[in-house]
Amino acid sequence: MLKQQSDSWQLVWPDASQPVFTDGITVVTAQQWQQQLQAVKRFIAMQPGDTVLLYQADPVLFSAWFVALCQLGKHIVLAPDGQPDTLDLASAHSDWQVPQAPVRAENSVFQPTLLLQSCSKVSFFTSGSTGQPKLITKHLSQLLLEVQTLQQQFGMALRGQTLFAATVSFQHIYGLLFRMLWPLCYGYTQHRTQLSYLEQWQALLQQYDVVLVASPAHLARFDDIATLAPYAVRCQRIFSSGGPLNDAVPQRYVAALQQAPTEVFGSTETGGIAFRQRNTADVGWQVFDGVSVSQGPEQALQVSSAYLDSAGWFTTSDQVALLTERSFRLIGRLDRIVKIEEKRLSLPELEQYCLNSVLVSQVAAVVLTTTKPQLALVIVLSSQGEQLLNQQGKLVLNQHIKQHLLQRFERVLLPRKFRYVASLPYNQQGKLPRSELEALFEHD
Repeated sequence: MLKQQSDSWQLVWPDASQPVFTDGITVVTAQQWQQQLQAVKRFIAMQPGDTVLLYQADPVLFSAWFVALCQLGKHIVLAPDGQPDTLDLASAHSDWQVPQAPVRAENSVFQPTLLLQSCSKVSFFTSGSTGQPKLITKHLSQLLLEVQTLQQQFGMALRGQTLFAATVSFQHIYGLLFRMLWPLCYGYTQHRTQLSYLEQWQALLQQYDVVLVASPAHLARFDDIATLAPYAVRCQRIFSSGGPLNDAVPQRYVAALQQAPTEVFGSTETGGIAFRQRNTADVGWQVFDGVSVSQGPEQALQVSSAYLDSAGWFTTSDQVALLTERSFRLIGRLDRIVKIEEKRLSLPELEQYCLNSVLVSQVAAVVLTTTKPQLALVIVLSSQGEQLLNQQGKLVLNQHIKQHLLQRFERVLLPRKFRYVASLPYNQQGKLPRSELEALFEHD
């Protein structure tokens, strides 16, 4: 249980035998987890410097290091992945790096209460839509306040033996909050292995009541969701964050599991802003408790909450229509409204209209920065689109899509380049970095 004090936070453990992690066979209890925690605390105490690079693929080791560093008031820098170049980039912002190998644990006395220092900080690398890494630093208190909100908003409906499983990494803010800190702080067991396939989720539902923390890309790829219908009662909740789900996806989950995924809207800078669950028709985004929203210039969403460093309004690049003081509808990204031949074009609007074609399954638009801006489309074809491509070739297919777009857009706004791919290049956070889309056109 998580408790807030004036200058620290308490993690309260009622029972040393409480399961903290499992791989479905072996269980790591609170007692065993604390033994690893005490070992890494001793290791940390011998290191010079207070800014520490943390990357660990194993959630048991990651959580022990994370909590130990927070107990000692350190500044944690989270590498987004374990690639050598990524770690080199992140190491430039830290004094030393947590070792990959486990630190030898020894028997230690179980502590029912652990104190975390409010002065601790956590830095995340975020690329957003540009692909260029940027460091965002949060105070530990901001993260734990958000964890409290998650428990208050969703936790009361969960059964005590619920298992948290995930398709996303805990090295980013969404996975850290939803997959790691929320269950750790409120006594839910975590599945130790990151999921990649529907069959892994199905196997867990046969044994446990499960909360799935997923990316939009994974949820869209799980085609055979109907096979989970016999286990619907064990599916506690499905979370999705990183981008909106295609309109057809929520209804597939409603049909199979009697619930749509709970989509979470926010960013590393703002923390969670709002959520929605489209069990029926499209609904507005509901603002989280403790968060206030307003509308700024050009209908930009403005946010105020305890998750931000300043007490004023933070202006996002999201254009919204306010429905009430506590709900809104997303219109699109202001930074995705571009000019082609001096005419304004909303890339989300173009993408949405393109999806109305029977030839298109998924699409992403990008403006290529050549001597003159050129609009390009990256498209995942439907079965009908694949058939047309195979029978009549790319040029004919391009013309069919252009003719479809001409029903809505002027000819000058039509795409000049097309790429047909098996899947869109989403990253681990379920985002489509512009750099990845641009790379598909490099050899033109």
